[in-house]
Amino acid sequence: MNNKYTGRALRGLSVALSVAALATVIGLNSCDRKAAKENAVRVAPVVNTTSTAASAAGAGSGGKNGATQVMSSVLTVAGIRPIAGTSAIEVFFNENAEFFSVTDINLIDAVKAAFSANKPVYATFDPWQGVLVKVEQPNDQQLADLRLRPVNVENGKAIAVDLKKMADNDINEPQALGVMNTTDPGLNNVIPDFATAQLMFDYIVRQCCALPGPYGIDKCISFQYCQDGCYARAHKMCWVINNRYKYGTKKIFSFANAGSDKLCVQAQKWGGCCIRWWYHVAPLVTVQTPTGPKAYVFDPAMFNQPVLLATWLHAQENPACAGSFTPHVTMINVQPTSSYTPSGSSGLTFSTDPTFSSTNSTLTTYAPRVTCP
Repeated sequence: MNNKYTGRALRGLSVALSVAALATVIGLNSCDRKAAKENAVRVAPVVNTTSTAASAAGAGSGGKNGATQVMSSVLTVAGIRPIAGTSAIEVFFNENAEFFSVTDINLIDAVKAAFSANKPVYATFDPWQGVLVKVEQPNDQQLADLRLRPVNVENGKAIAVDLKKMADNDINEPQALGVMNTTDPGLNNVIPDFATAQLMFDYIVRQCCALPGPYGIDKCISFQYCQDGCYARAHKMCWVINNRYKYGTKKIFSFANAGSDKLCVQAQKWGGCCIRWWYHVAPLVTVQTPTGPKAYVFDPAMFNQPVLLATWLHAQENPACAGSFTPHVTMINVQPTSSYTPSGSSGLTFSTDPTFSSTNSTLTTYAPRVTCP
């Protein structure tokens, strides 16, 4: 996990846009905790999603409305880190953005064995505490579902980053990043102005599961639950941008995959709790501005409007959410829209979800959940 990644130097243009405008609230269209509270009567409550296996193990912790908050899903181990000064480990998975601590020696051995053999596990975990509770052997159907997400063979662009040394203007330059869509037939390369991008963003926000609907797409998007699910949110958002608005997209993956690095975000829209990821992903588009085309990110889970790529990355190095670890974006990878989740800790290979089966299942699972209990 200490691999070093290189990419060609980024070249940029000066940007006259004010970062302060990024704090603007959209108002009634904002999918935030206040909007969710105002619509609580019509929004589905948090439900118990504990699996039978987890219930039998007696796992979990009290959450909103007293619901047990443990969850279970089929995951593949991306990496393992020792927890300094202890015999415990942190494990992180390709199909989940969180870090999970493990203290039980038998569970540690099981995780290490799965990692060494590159075999998936049926994992039960507590997303609120960041704790892995149990791992089991997946059944045949679960393994078959996992095989529906083949690895993407298209090349992306991995770039080592150091936000303290790199100029924001350079990071926002789409030509150097390879952001601009040039391959998808029938899609426009550049959104003509910020106002058009905002209209698209507002439509996507209205698909938030914390709002009452009706929704304009088949599944509401779980922006109100930030612990995990960014890959499903990004996949569905790209579909909307591509199919409803006919603009090209790519995906921007950010990684904290070296040393003690972690992505640290404060959920300002959802109660202010701290969230720590090993990766995050969102749609990446090109927007024409008065100073030229710029790289923008759509991420309603974090912001109330499209934001410049540099702003999105800086928000993942929030020092208020750092403990003994380092809030640091190790690298980014600009990927084609088809990429879904990482398929290894290097951040260089990715699984896909061409049938949207994993996307829709994840959005359904996370629809009733909230970020800060």
